[in-house]
This record gives sequence, C-alpha cells and structure tokens, in this order.
Amino acid sequence: MRKLFVSLVGLCVLALGTYAANWNDVAGVTPTEKARPAGVSNGIYYGSDGTSVTLCTYAASKTQSAKRVFLIGDMTNWKLSADYQLYKDGNYFWITLTGLTPGQEYRFQYAVERADGVKKQISDLYSEKVLHPDDQYEPKSVDPDLLSYPSGADGYVTVIQPGKPAFQWSDATLNFQRPNKNNLVIYELWIYDYTEGRSLKGLMKRLDYIQNLGVNAIELMPICEFDGNYNWGYSPNHYFAPDKAYGTETMYKEFIDECHKRGIAVILDMVFNHATGLNPMNKLYPYGTDLANNPWFNVSAPHSDNVYEDWNHGFAPAKEMFTRALKYWLTEYKVDGFRLDLSHGLCSDQPNTSVANLKYYYDNGVKSVAPDAYMILEHWGGNMGTERPQLISYGMQCWNNTTNAYCQTAMGWLKEGDGFGDANKDGYVSYCESHDEERMQYKAKKYGNGDLQTNTDARLGRVAENVAFNVLLNGSHMLWMWEEIGYDFSINSDLDHPNDYNEKYRCSKKPRPEIRSYFTKAARVDAFTKCAQVITLRTQLMPQVFEGNPTSVSVGTGAKLRKIQWSSDVFVAANFDVTGNQAVTLPDGTWYDYLNGATRANGTYTLAPGELKVFTGTPVQAPTFADIQKRDHQGIEDVEAPEIRATKYVKDGQIYIQRGERIYTITGQVVQ
Repeated sequence: MRKLFVSLVGLCVLALGTYAANWNDVAGVTPTEKARPAGVSNGIYYGSDGTSVTLCTYAASKTQSAKRVFLIGDMTNWKLSADYQLYKDGNYFWITLTGLTPGQEYRFQYAVERADGVKKQISDLYSEKVLHPDDQYEPKSVDPDLLSYPSGADGYVTVIQPGKPAFQWSDATLNFQRPNKNNLVIYELWIYDYTEGRSLKGLMKRLDYIQNLGVNAIELMPICEFDGNYNWGYSPNHYFAPDKAYGTETMYKEFIDECHKRGIAVILDMVFNHATGLNPMNKLYPYGTDLANNPWFNVSAPHSDNVYEDWNHGFAPAKEMFTRALKYWLTEYKVDGFRLDLSHGLCSDQPNTSVANLKYYYDNGVKSVAPDAYMILEHWGGNMGTERPQLISYGMQCWNNTTNAYCQTAMGWLKEGDGFGDANKDGYVSYCESHDEERMQYKAKKYGNGDLQTNTDARLGRVAENVAFNVLLNGSHMLWMWEEIGYDFSINSDLDHPNDYNEKYRCSKKPRPEIRSYFTKAARVDAFTKCAQVITLRTQLMPQVFEGNPTSVSVGTGAKLRKIQWSSDVFVAANFDVTGNQAVTLPDGTWYDYLNGATRANGTYTLAPGELKVFTGTPVQAPTFADIQKRDHQGIEDVEAPEIRATKYVKDGQIYIQRGERIYTITGQVVQ
C-alpha cells in the first residue's frame, strides 16, 4: 500500500469547517430515553414493507455519550427539527422513519451535539451510498442520474433507498465454484488507470482480454469510498459504499456477475487498518485532544507502517463494523474474497494483537457466510516470521513479496537473491510485480546486463520466462496489470512525464500502453501469448496437476538453467543467462512441446538466452491469439474534467501562468 494520493478537490473539501445546521431551532430540546428495537445496532435497517427504515448511530467519547442527535436531510428540508430528534439508548441514538416512498432515494446526515457542546454533522458509518461535493466531477459524469449534493450539508451525506429493487444475479454467480485457494492466478489492477474511460464500463470491455490471459481471479485495488475521485483507494472513509468514481452499484454487480460467467473470481483489496478524517467516527472526534477521547481510533498506532488514523480493533463497535463489512460484500455483492491491506496493523490499542483479530474476522466475518472465500493478508512487520504460519494454519493466505528475485533475472544479473524458491509454497500469494514494486522491465531497461539494457526484444523475451517460473510453482500467484506485455515505465513516472522518475508520481496515471502500440508490436504480442498459454495450462487445461506439489524444483540462486517438474505431467525449463546457450535433457518418459503446437519432444534441447520451454506428458493444445489489438485496446477515452482556468501573475519580475495544479513559464515550461 504505502503511497497515497487524494485529489486537490478532496483536499480543499477537507479544509471546510462549516456546519450548516441552525441549532437555535432546537434550543432546549432534550432527548427521550428509549431502548432500540431488537436487533438494531449501528447502521441502516430497512423495513420489509419498503416504506420504513430505522437509523442508528453510536455517538460517544471514551467516557461520555453525546448530549443529543438529530436527523437532518431531505425529510427536514435540511433544517434541525425537534420532530426528528433521535431517541437515546446509552451511547446509541436511533430513529424510525415511516411513510417513505419505495424506490425513492433520500439524503441525510446526523447532527450531533457532543457532551462538551461541540456540534458536528456526520454521515452514517454504514452508508451504502454517499454524496460529496467532489461528485460534480467524475461520479456525476459516470452516473448522470446521481443525486445532487444538498445545500446545508457538511462533508459526506448518506443516501438511503427503501424498497430498492434487488439485483438479479445470474445462475453463474449463484452457483459459482471458487477456484482452489492454492491454485489461484490473480490479476491485480487499478480500475482508474487500466480502463478505457477509467471506469467499470471500460473494465467490462477488457474482460475478453483478461479472460484470454487465463487468470482465474481479478483483484481490484480498493473500491470502498475514498477521499477525492482520483485515488488508489488506500485512503478510505466508508466501508459499505463503493466509490462512485468508477460506476454505480449496479455496474459493480454487473461486473462481478460477468466475471463469474467467465469463471473468474473477484477479490477486493480492503483497507481496515486506517481511515481518513472524512470517516464519520473520526470526524466526530478528529485530531489532537479530540482523538484522545475517540474510542474508535488509537492516538498512536501500536504497530509499524501506519498512515492516517489507526483503528482500534479492540473496540467492540469497530470490530462489529468490520465483521459486518466482510459479510456485506460477500452477500450483497457476491465477491469471492479479500486482500487485507497492512493486516499486521489490525491491532487493538495494544501491540501484537492482529493475529487474534484477523482470526476473529475470518471466522465470524468470512467463513460464517462463505466458508470457501479467500482472505489474503498483506502481513509484514517484525513478527511476520511466526505470525504468517499461524495465520495460514487457520486457513488464510499471505502476500509474499518475491519481486527482487524476478527483477534480478529480468535484468540478467544472476547473483545472490535471485532464486525463486520462496515463490514455491502453499498458503502464500507470490508475485513478480505488484502495485507497490518497481516494474521488472523498467529495471531491465535501466540497469540490464549487456544487451538487455539496449535491446527491447531481448528484454521482452524474459517476460514469459519470469511469469512461467512464478505461476507454475506451488501455491497461488499474482500478476500486476500489463506485466504480461512487458510494461516498462517506472511506477514513479506519470502520463505527462513518462520518462521521469519522481516519487510524487507514484500514484499518478501512467503512460498508456495502447497509444504506444504495445498490443501490435511482435515481441509484446509474443510475451502476452506465452504468458496466456502458461497461465491457461495451470488454471484451465491441467488445473488438477498443480493442486499437488512439484516433483522437482531447480530454481536456486545464480542458476542459469532453471527447471520445474510436476511428475510425468509437466516439465518446464528456461535459460536465464544473458549470453550463453544452455542444454536441457528431458526427464524419462514421453513429452510434448506445449508452446510449439504439442509436437512430440526429443530428449535434449539447447536453449538460447531468454528461451522458455514447457512440456506436457500428454498432447495439450495451447491457445492461440490472432490479434490481441482487437481485444478492446484501440479507443482510449479519458474522463471528463472540470474546466480549469488559467491565471497569469508576476513574481520576481517573471511572468508565470497557473493552470490547475501546474505553474508554467510564459514559454510553456512547467516549473512547479
């Protein structure tokens, strides 16, 4: 996760501190003590008749309940009213609304007067849809029917819809058989930077391409509502609401349903370690002295690598929220599992408590509704050596960063640290690249050994080698978007600075492979084809073979010739040297050259530098691809953007032009 990005608009909204409610309208009004209806805790509870809803929020510091809470929204004309004061039940405040129109959307917030008299307007923690001033930009263009942001609101606004029509899932989803958790080949992507139109509609168009690649799971970088619109998603603020920058609730469900029709599982990257100041519970008691009174968050994180505000997973209402969030996405959106970001940070207010919390979430959140769903953990930290095996023994999996070894072989530097052995084990998801790591082909272009630094085709010849010697090892594996075509721009570049290297571009849009003809250049098409053939062999053509353990693995440090054997079924060999040929002798038995039309193999082969061979014990026909350019990569449509006016000013005798976030000289050079 590490790096985060929030749009400028989102940052500006964070700075707003206006509270629109006129508290003089309810002067002297005190709350009525009344027990909540049975089964009501935090959140939104719709009546079965489609005309009623019960709303409930927790409003208290560590020591004191709020004085009073009112509903403010469409039903009150965005004014405080004694008629919409919430009942008080200890630290919980609740109200039941009746007479609502089935299918109609309503906007609201809670107006809270804290025990110390400070007044706040907050959204519902369990909001399934929210509105924000940023919606005037990308979300509004994605969903023209989106409700407008109401005057009188402050920050995020909750949208409710009693009697909402249920989504009609296909039989493919209702009967979906999730792939074996130790036989996953996952494709990780950021919707915004991967798709035409930077949306779910664009992602739907790319499913043919992803399906042909052969992967059996897609992992979406965080989609829960995040600050701003242009964001990796690791700055979350609501856990039940999909971010509207990518599409509507229906679009998300259509995408998941379509994936299941193609035999592809959907995994969500979830960020349970931290939240931003726009989260309603953080907004209620935000920073400094206030945060010290906030039971939901730790003043200081009792673990490494923290960002934003650290959730206290020992606080019962917080634990309830995360448990319900896992259940919600599995049942309401039919996802197939989760990748939990910074999982070693899911602690109470005490260190070394993440394992117990993770087991609780897995047992009570995931397995309670979907026993075969995935729970993959980004579990680092000083205790990972002992904690990871324990978590795996409970049935979870752990992310396993093996990128250094594959970067070394991509660059052609065969030395200590380039062995692939760590990527060969059940219980882990290993990868050559991820959103957190530098691109292999960029490093090869920058630091490659000999011909690899200057010869694009030679570099690209190593793409399928590395992918094969990852996905054909034991355990589950993952590709980062465009790895299969040898994407070679740095993760620290951006669309407007393709050849720059600057960490401020880490989360920026990247140069588009489509407009650089990456899908028509022969060497890249060959890389895609071989990657797809290798992955398909594992996930579709011979999946049963890879559910056991390889018979023999020779992938150690410094080795030029590397080999993997799965009994008499599959034998893989590749030459990772830069200059010299390598001879390989096939194991005893009958073998067929899988990448060469399933032709009968002889006993010995001489492999050129960068050459990959895959043999099968029976004739297996590899898939072919006539023209991957036709697979929805031709037209690139960028998102609509608000008008940005240019401003001219003089500083130190020089004339400058500011347009949006950039400052130019009068001759057009970007200076800041």
